[in-house]
Amino acid sequence: MTTISKQFKTSSFGACNFDRVSPSQLTESTLAINLILSFDEALKLNLAIDECVRKLNRYNHALSAGKSAALSMVVHLDKGTHQNPRG
Repeated sequence: MTTISKQFKTSSFGACNFDRVSPSQLTESTLAINLILSFDEALKLNLAIDECVRKLNRYNHALSAGKSAALSMVVHLDKGTHQNPRG
């Protein structure tokens, strides 16, 4: 019998690349950044977030584990669109 933990992958829900970031020079005083994504990359981001939110919705929010479930997003600013491993 397969357990639930073996049915689901433990990696991310997806990834996308951004075309530009502004401001182009980040400093310690930078309070916000703008990420500019192409339409295709925005669709990838939308799908990844939607998939994660749908999984979060399956948790029992009456329990502390369900209440603490969250979406975690990482933005790697040192990776550009030219470093896409898929070419």
